[in-house]
Amino acid sequence: MDEMTILSVNAHHDLRDHAPLSIITSAEGFILLLAKTDSETYIVIAQHMGRTVSTVELASPRYADFVIQLINEHIRQHPGIQCDELDMHIRLKANDHVPRTPLPNDFMASDD
Repeated sequence: MDEMTILSVNAHHDLRDHAPLSIITSAEGFILLLAKTDSETYIVIAQHMGRTVSTVELASPRYADFVIQLINEHIRQHPGIQCDELDMHIRLKANDHVPRTPLPNDFMASDD
């Protein structure tokens, strides 16, 4: 199973040291980036018009990609969302996540 651990939220302020592994253009002017740190962790970065809105540091690249998809879906389902609203949503979900269980090896597979 992949490690589904959130290591920090909004702890990374200097993002110049992290080269993006992937970039997703979302709705409402938001961009979601996935970057790897020197310490072998992964950062999900939500930006709006070049300004960082929120960051989430995770232990697994697979779970980081899943978190990006969840954030992207939230942005698309809430037209007109403001940066502070998105940041609050991310922080609340990250705090709520702590007692959750890990993802199975193939969480995208059908239940057949």
